[in-house]
Amino acid sequence: MISAENIYEKLGQGISQRDFLESMNHRYQATLNQWYELFTWEDHHREALLPLKERDDLRCAILVGDWCGDVHRNLGPAMEVMNEANIPVEIFIMEKHDNLMDQFLTMGGRSVPKVIVTNLNGDVLFSWGPRPAYIQEPMAAFKRKNLHPEDPSIDEEKKAAYAGIKARYGENGDYQKLVVYELTNQLLQL
Repeated sequence: MISAENIYEKLGQGISQRDFLESMNHRYQATLNQWYELFTWEDHHREALLPLKERDDLRCAILVGDWCGDVHRNLGPAMEVMNEANIPVEIFIMEKHDNLMDQFLTMGGRSVPKVIVTNLNGDVLFSWGPRPAYIQEPMAAFKRKNLHPEDPSIDEEKKAAYAGIKARYGENGDYQKLVVYELTNQLLQL
């Protein structure tokens, strides 16, 4: 049985990054490519990942949905970090891997991308996502309000949270530095 502590039985059941990108709905693929093309290593400190290149004991599983705006924005930088660190990546489409998705909820919800780094035995070392902490904060603030589903303000509050997320993402790729920073810091602690 998989759990948030160990996903060994899922390892090897994902698809390659390339297969996922090629299987995407063309409209969604265009959106992902728009954000991915903004990524350059010149904006980041790739040398920080050098110590990880010598390791061969890490694996990465990334839960995704091709329809998800956070996947469009964050999958590219996340894959770049893992590829630069020589960590093998496999992609899991959330709708095809419900049992895995249910182990990695975000504030009780199914949010992607979810980057899961394990050792060779499938022990989960950390998970990240669906977005950098700074960008996630408007949603976290909304969730802390703990509004009842029948509260008349819930739709307006949720809409405001998403507007806050969009504003924090911005219109350019600057937010990608947060993805690289957060993932790199987590990896370097292993």
